[in-house]
This record gives sequence, structure tokens and C-alpha cells, in this order.
Amino acid sequence: MFTLVRGKIIELKESHCAMRKILILFLAILYVSCETNPPTTPVTPIVEYGSVKLISNVPNAKIFLDGNDTGKLTPDTLKTTVGNHTIELVKENYDSLILNINILKNTEIELTANLFAANKIVLIEDFANVSCGPCVTSNKIIEHLINDNFGTSKLVAIKYPTNFPSPVDPFYLANGPDCNARMGYYNILFAPTTIVDGNLRPTSTDSNDVKNKIFSELAKVPQFIIDVSASNAGSNYTINISVEVKDITNIDFSKLVLHSVVTETNIEFATPPGSNGETKFYDVMRKMLPSNQGESLASINQVGVYNFQRQLTLNSAWIQNNINTVVFIQNKDTKEIYQAGSTF
Repeated sequence: MFTLVRGKIIELKESHCAMRKILILFLAILYVSCETNPPTTPVTPIVEYGSVKLISNVPNAKIFLDGNDTGKLTPDTLKTTVGNHTIELVKENYDSLILNINILKNTEIELTANLFAANKIVLIEDFANVSCGPCVTSNKIIEHLINDNFGTSKLVAIKYPTNFPSPVDPFYLANGPDCNARMGYYNILFAPTTIVDGNLRPTSTDSNDVKNKIFSELAKVPQFIIDVSASNAGSNYTINISVEVKDITNIDFSKLVLHSVVTETNIEFATPPGSNGETKFYDVMRKMLPSNQGESLASINQVGVYNFQRQLTLNSAWIQNNINTVVFIQNKDTKEIYQAGSTF
């Protein structure tokens, strides 16, 4: 390069050298930058899987995984990512069931789920005595199942006192005729005897056996829905019952009876009234209405809602706040109980 200074042309050698130095420095920086920060290749995260095999007591329940329909029905196996997931089983006429699971790497978990029919309530009828040793265990099992497992929206109980082994059980003496009628109907020969929905007789002291019998009944879609409410004015106790007949398939109404049973719970004694040491008693039968034979439903022959009313003068010895009513529909010949309801 050249420039004109005072009329003379002068070569700009120094400027040219400076530019070359700047260019060399730039290239050096660029080279070092490329060497120390090469382009990175994206790393694909490793996804780990496990599986769960789902079985339900009622087949063909839809399987949802984390809120999404998998398109699968029970029984089936799901493969999914390791970690915590929510599974929901859905089937028409049944309460949906939500399960929280933890999927493990390369492991198959097997889950058996019990679906409960919507609105189904199971009835336990238990025959016991204040001097029956094994009755202590059976009473605890029933209370545990109601309070800690199923709740009164799915399971209710009636305790019928027996006159054996002790003939002076105070609960039996309070209403011997109703106790005898029910013992005779079921041919009760020993205490404790536990009956689930009229036909099933688990071993009273085996909690798993009792629970499994309840599970089997809760899987049955009810053909009836029973709503019960009660009120009292002083000692006058009024029970209002609504029976909704939803399905009359294979129902012989001439064989059906509606039983209404007034019970008292949380009955406490300062000292045991018998020899088994118990001082607190639950769901004790106080009175069967309108009688221990119940009321025939022979006049019903179609779907619809039918209303009934019962009235009773409460015994002054009973604690009114502890009084409840259990209502159930039973086939008097087969003894099958189709549905129960209560004021609980």
C-alpha cells in the first residue's frame, strides 16, 4: 500500500505488517476455540422398564395408566417406565379402583384387585354369647372389618345373642323370641357362628376367610337399593325405608321378605356380664320389625321405588344415640340376602 505525503509516495510497510499480525492472532484464537470446545453430540437418556400384571375379581375392567386409557382390559400386563405410577380400574356398575404402584427395573409385579359393585352392601349376621371364649376373637374381627377395611357403606352387622353356652346372657334374655326365631331359621348349633349374606358361613375366628366371603358378595351387582332413615320424638322411633327395584331378572318376589332390625352399639358394662371378659358390645339386635318373620314383598312385580315405614317405642334402658336400624331383603327359602341398607 502507498500514501501521498507532502507530494511523495511512501509505502506503508508497517501498517501491512500490523494487519498480518492481527489476522494470525485471530486464526490462532479460532483454532484454540475449536480444539477446546468441539461440537457436542446429544446424549440419549437411558429409559428403564418394568411391568405389572393386573388381575381383577371381575374380569374385563378397563385399565388406565396415569390417567390415560391403555386400551387394555383385565387380566393383562402393562410394560411401563420404572418409578411410581397410578393405575385405575374402571368397569360399568362397579366402583372405580385406584392403585398406586412402584415399577421396578426388569421386574414384573402381579396385582390382584377386588372391584366392589356400586351400591352393594353386605350383611354379616353373627351369633354370639357373653360366655363364649372364641366370640371375643370373632367380635374383634367383625369390628375391624367394618371400621378399618370396608366401612358401613359396604358392610353392616347384626349380632344375635344366643342362650349357649350361658343361658343367662343378658342380651338374649332381653329379647329371647327374636333370637330364637333367627337361630331356628339358620339352625344355629354353636357360638360363634358367622353368616355372610344369608348363605356363606366362614370360620368365625379366621379373618381372611370372613374377608374373602365378603369380597365375593361385594362383587355382585345388586338388583335392589335400600335407603334407610330414622327419627325419634322422645321414645317414639320412626323408620322410613325406600326400596328401589332396579332389575327383576330371576327374582321370585313371592319368596322375598323385608326385614328391619333395630340394633344398639357401644354397650358398655363396668364388669363383664359373662365369663369371656368382654365389657363392650356392638350392633346387638334389640328388636325385629314388624316381627321376626319380616314383611312379604309378594305384591311387588316390577321395577320402581317402594316405601315402607316402621315405628317402635324405644326401651328406656337403651341409649338413643347408639340406636341404628339395618334393613335387608332375603329369600326366605334359599336364605340368600340380596341387599342391605342401614342408618349408619
